[in-house]
Amino acid sequence: MKCRWTIILLSVVLFLTACSSKTAAPVEIKANEEDCDTCHMGIEDLHSAAQIILENGKPMLFDDIGCMVVYMQEHQPKYEAAFVHDFDSKEWISFDNSTFVQSKNIHSPMNYGIAAYETEKQASDMQKVQGGEVYTVKELLEKELKDTKHGH
Repeated sequence: MKCRWTIILLSVVLFLTACSSKTAAPVEIKANEEDCDTCHMGIEDLHSAAQIILENGKPMLFDDIGCMVVYMQEHQPKYEAAFVHDFDSKEWISFDNSTFVQSKNIHSPMNYGIAAYETEKQASDMQKVQGGEVYTVKELLEKELKDTKHGH
């Protein structure tokens, strides 16, 4: 009898551990079918796209990293994860662990000119080529981006 309760208790603990260790993953964005949650333009360039997975599991989609940052600044959403594309690899990476370069020489759909990198070294190397400024997540979230859009 004691063994049965131990097995049941262990099963419940394993189940709860599996549920709590679930990590949000980026959702698939369908080009030319979905709109940006900030500027409402169609998302065409998937490599410039960004997304937030809210705590309730709802994805918020953006056509430009700058649009996502503006949304975060204005709404302070509670989110489980946020993702951007690494400028070089084009793979989804964690927004919260990225380093950014903003330059007028970097093309992005809404002309914020922001490129994300997995490492500070990659961002620094890009800055040497493209100019601009390097930002941490905290610095980017504190920056007034609307004043730095290029060409709009």
